[in-house]
Amino acid sequence: DRTTADDSGAYSFAGVDTDTTVRLRVRAELKRQGSPSWDVEVRDNVDTSATPPPLGSRPLYTLSGSQFNTGTADVTRDLTATTGWNVASNSYTDTRAAAPFSVLDAIYSAIQLVVSVDPDAAFAPLDAFWSVNNTPLSPTDIDAGALPTSFYRRDLDSLFLLGDANSDTEEFDDHVIVHEWGHYFEDNFSRTDSVGGAHGIGDQLDPRLAFGEGWATALSGMALNDPIYCDTGRPGTTTGFLALGTETGSYDPQGWYDEVSVLRFIYDLWDTTNDEGTTGTDNGSIGFGPIYNVMVGPQAFTDSFTTVFSFAAELRSMLPPADQVFLDSQLVREDMTPGFDKWGAGELNNAGDAVSVLPVYTELTADGSVVNVCATSNFDPFHENNKISELRFLRINIPSNGNYDVSITTTTTGVLPPDDPLDPADQSDPDIYIFRDGVRDFAASSTKGDANQEIYTATFSGPDTYVAELVEYRYFDEATAATFPAPMCFDVSFTPQ
Repeated sequence: DRTTADDSGAYSFAGVDTDTTVRLRVRAELKRQGSPSWDVEVRDNVDTSATPPPLGSRPLYTLSGSQFNTGTADVTRDLTATTGWNVASNSYTDTRAAAPFSVLDAIYSAIQLVVSVDPDAAFAPLDAFWSVNNTPLSPTDIDAGALPTSFYRRDLDSLFLLGDANSDTEEFDDHVIVHEWGHYFEDNFSRTDSVGGAHGIGDQLDPRLAFGEGWATALSGMALNDPIYCDTGRPGTTTGFLALGTETGSYDPQGWYDEVSVLRFIYDLWDTTNDEGTTGTDNGSIGFGPIYNVMVGPQAFTDSFTTVFSFAAELRSMLPPADQVFLDSQLVREDMTPGFDKWGAGELNNAGDAVSVLPVYTELTADGSVVNVCATSNFDPFHENNKISELRFLRINIPSNGNYDVSITTTTTGVLPPDDPLDPADQSDPDIYIFRDGVRDFAASSTKGDANQEIYTATFSGPDTYVAELVEYRYFDEATAATFPAPMCFDVSFTPQ
């Protein structure tokens, strides 16, 4: 027989054969059909055989009880998933049976937050992969358990969580689990344009990455109703990142490029605690409903990139005047300029760089007009290629369908040596990636590698608004990233044929 436990783990069977030897087995999965619906399974990703099976066929975790006889009367059987931790030895000495169920518990909290405002929500199937062999190593090898960190993979619709007791475990780090589930939410309910990559407190990030990470952390605080983000390290020690407050504290520099500013902005829109006293700005709450509505609505379909600008501008338009004032006050607290639109027009925080940061999007009409745009790597000392202004944004107004001559010419002079034909890497190499509604238009993009220019013909199916990343490739080339001058500036034009 099979049944599903309720929210508290209670279950019952009726009509079981009498005087029969049986055992109980609990599967590490969340299942619900109908409306709402979900399907979450926790599996072991590690398989070092010569031909490992597909990830979706890897072993599902289960918890089994001992055999017992059903007898002739009703019987109560409780089953406990234990941690395997031995207090005396300060180590794991038994099977860590509780781990996969703890992962499910955190995910269930996130599901319930969504269901609280959308009772008919249909959640796409999700596999969460956890293993005692999942350890922080690079390069990534999922089959071997080598994970640079815990993460969500969009192409696999799966979470991957660390579990190596000798380095870092995540099964009881509820905020970490829900943070990664927050990326699943973006992928399946909303949209993310995040460039990904390494990020940390104090980094001045590409605004798409800053929003995605800030959103996921804020969601963890909301789903768990707990403002303290806790990421423990090796069991039995005090290592780990123990207290990132979504509710209090701030980390410089603040702004639209800072994931902590984004998470505090979103979390404080939701929470009902006045954390700054009677004179502070965090003295209200719009609830989760408007936040959810903007994420599944305008944020999912914006023709801009998904940033705090698209989120906040669209959310503001949904709110009554009093809540708009409250939203604006939270932006001011995080050193963002209220009144911007989804393109960031009106934002004044330039991160201390008056040349290469603002405007967030440089607007360009495809009529032959020329705009000058500068990119810089000065915010990226470790060359991770995901900081502000390495990828400069263009907003391109295409008036009609057809072919357009695209011209990008490097205008920065006096910092490059005379061109050496035997060393093309000594010169600038501008590239451009063009997007429509968040999807890259590969046919319209160009990365030819010509020195100091990118000149080509692109075909557009307009009229429409496109967005683009303008890139100085030398900042992304390992051979030149550390030494190539910054900033580099370019004249850009789109001319109809």
